[in-house]
Amino acid sequence: MQPTTLAGTVVHGDGRGHGLGFPTANLHVPHVGCPDGVYAAWARVADEPLWREATVSIGDNPTFGDVTDTRVECHIHDFSGDLYGTHATVVLVSLIRDMRSFEDVAGLIERTAADLVASRRLLAAAPPPGIHHAPADPPGID
Repeated sequence: MQPTTLAGTVVHGDGRGHGLGFPTANLHVPHVGCPDGVYAAWARVADEPLWREATVSIGDNPTFGDVTDTRVECHIHDFSGDLYGTHATVVLVSLIRDMRSFEDVAGLIERTAADLVASRRLLAAAPPPGIHHAPADPPGID
């Protein structure tokens, strides 16, 4: 997939992510423009120069069935803090899976934990935005 950039202000959500053990920064993004699903992503908060690993859910939370709009929910790995009102940018790197409904919350939690493992693995092979690996020297060059 071609990396896709989304940016918006962090707004209050329903608080479900925190309750499930995966707090999210809910981004107000006027036009998402990409398919619903769970993505490995790089995230940057406010003016920080640091890109952080993230897993992003885009969709209408079908397990709960009470959300009618598309949400962009960004779980920033190994991060805690109050982000409400700040600007955040996410670069979607790879689709992990399509959005789906789970039979129960336990199934959602189990799959979300697996999504984070997959996200970390995918991001280990995808450098943050602006960082490029130098090409290897061609054979015979010392």
